[in-house]
This record gives sequence, C-alpha cells and structure tokens, in this order.
Amino acid sequence: MINVGDIGICLDAVNSPSRLHELERSLGDLVALGYRLVEIDPTPFALIVNGEIHRPQLDNFLAVIRNFDLRYSVHGLMRLNLAFDPRYVLCRRIMACQIEICRAMEAKTLVYHSGLQALDAVRHGVRPSLLTDAELAEGAQREVEAFRDLAHLAADAGVTIGMENGDPHLWEYTVITQHGGQHSHISKHHARLLVGPIVQQLEAIAMGNVGLTLDIGHLYIAAHELGFDYLEAVREASPWVKHLHVSDNFGRVDGGFDAEPDRWAFGEADIHMPPGWGSIPYVDVLNRLPEYTGDLILEIKPPFRDHLGPALGTMRSILDRLEAGCVSSSVLKGSSMLHSAPPRMPTDTD
Repeated sequence: MINVGDIGICLDAVNSPSRLHELERSLGDLVALGYRLVEIDPTPFALIVNGEIHRPQLDNFLAVIRNFDLRYSVHGLMRLNLAFDPRYVLCRRIMACQIEICRAMEAKTLVYHSGLQALDAVRHGVRPSLLTDAELAEGAQREVEAFRDLAHLAADAGVTIGMENGDPHLWEYTVITQHGGQHSHISKHHARLLVGPIVQQLEAIAMGNVGLTLDIGHLYIAAHELGFDYLEAVREASPWVKHLHVSDNFGRVDGGFDAEPDRWAFGEADIHMPPGWGSIPYVDVLNRLPEYTGDLILEIKPPFRDHLGPALGTMRSILDRLEAGCVSSSVLKGSSMLHSAPPRMPTDTD
C-alpha cells in the first residue's frame, strides 16, 4: 500500500517570492497552515550565476530557510535540458550546482524536468528544422550519460533525482506541422509525455537514486490528448516513482491562451487546481502506486492560495480513505472534504 511521508507544498503556490524577505514571510504562512515540507525552486534567488554557486547569496538564502522547522525538496531550473541543449558542459555544471544546493539545504529530492522535449529551439527560431530521429536518439543517450555521472555526486549529497514527465501544449502541434511533421509526431519530439521513454532512460542509467517524479496532472492531460490508458500508465510508472507532484485539472490541452482565469472557465491546460476541483480520479491513481514510499507535493497555483489549508485536508482525507480500503474515486465524488469553494480572482493587492 502507498506510504506517503509528508504532504508538502510547492512554494509557487504562495506567490513565487523572488526576494528573501518575501521568502521568509511565505514560509511562515505555510508553517501556520500546517505544512512541514516545502518544495522550493531556487532559481528566483540567483543562487547560480554563470554555472557557479553564488556563495554569499546561498548563505543568505540558507539563513532564511533555517529559521523554520521545515523539510525541503528542490525543484530544479525549468529551462535546464541535459538532452538537447548544445551547451552540454554548462548544463552539467548547473545540474551539479543544484545538487550542491540540495546538500546545503539538507533537501533529499531534486526534481528535474526530463529533457525529452526537443521543440523549444525550433519554436524560438534557434534551429530551422525539427530534430531527426538520429538526433533525438543521440539526445536521449546524452542525458543518460549525464545522469550516470551526476548520480554519483547526488548520492554523495544524499539526494535522489526525480525526472519529471511532461504535458502537451497546442503550440507544439503548430511547430511540428509548420515544419513538415504530423500531429502524431508529438510523442516523438516531446517523448516525456509518455512514461515509457523515461523508464528506458532510467533502466540505462541504472542508479537507485535516479527515478521518476510522477506529475499526476501532466500525465492526465497527456493520456487524454494522446489516447493512452491513464491508469495503466500510472501502473507502468509505479516501480520507478521517487516523488509525486499533485494538482487537479480536466485532462484538456490548452487552447493557445495563457491567461489563467480564461483557462479556468474553459477547464483547459495544466491549471494546477487543488485536488478535487477537476476530474482526476485520485483514489484510483494512488491505488496503482502500492510500492510508493516518499513525499507528495501539492503544486497549486497562486490564485488558489486561499485554499492551501483545505487542500492539505483534502489530500489527507484521500489518503485516509485509501488506508481504510476505499477502492474507487467514485466514492469520493460529492464529498464535502473533496471540494472547497471556487477560486477567487486575483486583486491588485495580491
């Protein structure tokens, strides 16, 4: 049966602080709500500059986070890509810096977005054409080789690296078709939509401290968009999962617009709502992770921050029902503990 240590929260939920006094206030707010684990993306605090740790800034950062009786995990740099970024040496240095930051924070988990997304350079005009099959294979292997080396550094720091699966976007289809591809090619150029390609890499890396960060919301959208069996994909991922990211959505790809309130109205994209607000069958999902032992991170976007306390209670309720033998998410539908009030609109004072 699934064994969740702590239910944590991603710091983005509070308002993506970028200054240390804001970080201190945000952490205090989360402690007051009952959280004992916080996942932090160090990127906004300039802890890494030109591929090196900026030691004075790191010291200031550590002085703030050590004021709280909290455990931490780290969400790595979103842009970092060890598969397809041509600045291979620099990217490895940045990843090594992130591991050292984890060591300094005593964070046991580092989340890395799988590099198996090869469309950004084409989208931004840096590259004039889609990658060939050979280039895609070379990139995937390059990432494997990087983690074979980096895993040893992480092990020495007591850190587990979780490669995170991705979600599809409308712009990706546009880029692919504009460059002569077909819609069905998305799973080739954005292979981290599927569990299988990541698992193949993990098998090749063969290090116990490198596994999968399963983003349940990402996988839900990918399954609906690509037409694969969602719950079977969760089961396929199960032996490799080292870390969990949890939020809710309706399994719909975006409509090409980024404004979050519009996305709520249309129920589209990875809108990071509290569990129970969307249609992800959480009991069914968690029942397919019987071997999982680790933490669970709620990734809930800032407009829903008034509901971070209820979200913690909802997640605890779901886990309690699992422990009591609840076998289907249908049992939870309509439960007052699974739903809280609709999101408020952000105001000028937010």
